[in-house]
Amino acid sequence: MKNLGIYVHIPFCRQKCNYCDFYSVNWNDESEDKYIEAVINEIKGYRDKLKGKYKADTIFFGGGTPTIIKPENLSRIKEGLSDILEIEKQSEISMEANPNTLTWEKLKGYKEIGINRLSIGIQSLNDEILKKIGRIHNSLEALEAIDRAKNIGFENINADIMFNIPGQTVKDIEDTLYKIIERGVKHISFYSLKLEKGTPMYAMEKNNKIIMPDEEYERDMYYAGREVMAKNSLFQYEISNFAEAGFECRHNLKYWNQEEYIGLGPSAHSFLNNTRYSNPSDLKLYCECGNSRNFERIILEELGKDDLMFEYIMLRLRLTEGLNVKDFNNIFSADFKKIYSMQINYLIKNNLLEVEGDNIRLTEKGMDISNYVIEEFME
Repeated sequence: MKNLGIYVHIPFCRQKCNYCDFYSVNWNDESEDKYIEAVINEIKGYRDKLKGKYKADTIFFGGGTPTIIKPENLSRIKEGLSDILEIEKQSEISMEANPNTLTWEKLKGYKEIGINRLSIGIQSLNDEILKKIGRIHNSLEALEAIDRAKNIGFENINADIMFNIPGQTVKDIEDTLYKIIERGVKHISFYSLKLEKGTPMYAMEKNNKIIMPDEEYERDMYYAGREVMAKNSLFQYEISNFAEAGFECRHNLKYWNQEEYIGLGPSAHSFLNNTRYSNPSDLKLYCECGNSRNFERIILEELGKDDLMFEYIMLRLRLTEGLNVKDFNNIFSADFKKIYSMQINYLIKNNLLEVEGDNIRLTEKGMDISNYVIEEFME
C-alpha cells in the first residue's frame, strides 16, 4: 500500500487576523455540527479510491483554528478515516492551535485521541506587534500555552513566528526566538509577512496607514532569525522551516517531496493520481454537498510529465538538501543534467546553485531569490 497524507481544513475562527487570507468563518455550535457531518460524509466518499490501496502516515488538522472545535469531534473525524484506510501506528498527527484556546482540558483531550504534534500560532512575543496584526492572544498566553502543552506530554511542538511586520525590529525577532527556544520548542516555522489582496493589512498599506519594512531590513530580520536558530541547534531544512534533528514536519515534507495527499473540508486541496483539485471555499455549499454526498470539486491541474518534472524541481529546491539527480532520473526516466544543462551551468556560475555528488541545492544567495532560480527551469 502507498502512503498518503491527510489534511483536514477546519474553517472556524473567533476573529480573523488582519493578514490572513485563508478561508475561515465565525464559529458556532450549529455550524460545527453541520461541518463535522459533512467531513465524515466526504471521508466515506473516498472509500473506494483509498481502501486497500493507501495507508495514512500523516494527518494534519489546519485552519482556521482547529482548537475551537470539541476534541470529541476531532476524534470522530479520525475514526471516520480509520474506517476507510489504515492509520499507521507511528503516524504524525498534527494540529494547528491558537495559544488562548489551549486549555488543560482540551490538551488532555487532544492527547487522548492521538494528536502528537502541535503547531502553535505565536507569530511574535511583542504585545504591540500582536495587536497590530490582529492576534487575540498576548505574549504571556503564548508562553503559558507552550508550558501547558509540554506538561501534558507534548514534545513535538512547532511555533509559527512571523517577521517583516510594520514596526517590528531585528531585536523583536531575536527576543521572540530566544524565548521560544528556551521553552524547548523543537520546530519553528519562520515566515515573512506578505500582504495578500482582500486582507485588512493590504488595504491599510494601500491607504498609507502602515508602512512595510524595506527589502533590505526584511532580509536583516531573516538573517538574524536564521542565525539565532543555527546557534541553538535548530537546523534549516526548508526555506522557512527550522527543526532539531528528527523533528522535521513529516506532513509538510509530503508537499515538498511531491507525495500524494487528500484535503478534506471547504477550500482544502488534494494531489492524487497526478491531479490537483480542491473543494470550494464555501462552508454552506460544502455542508449541502455533505448532505447529498455529492461533493463538487474544482480540478486545478491534471499534470503531464513536463509539469510534474518542473513541479518536482520547484518543490525539492525549497529543501536545503535539494534535489537528488538519481532520484529525479529514476522517477521520470529522464536525464536531469542533460535536460537542464544550460540552466544548471548558468545558476552555478552566478552562485545560485551548488552541486555535491548527485545533490543539487540552492546556495544561501539562491535561497534569497528562490523564485527567480526556480523560474529558470521553466524555460
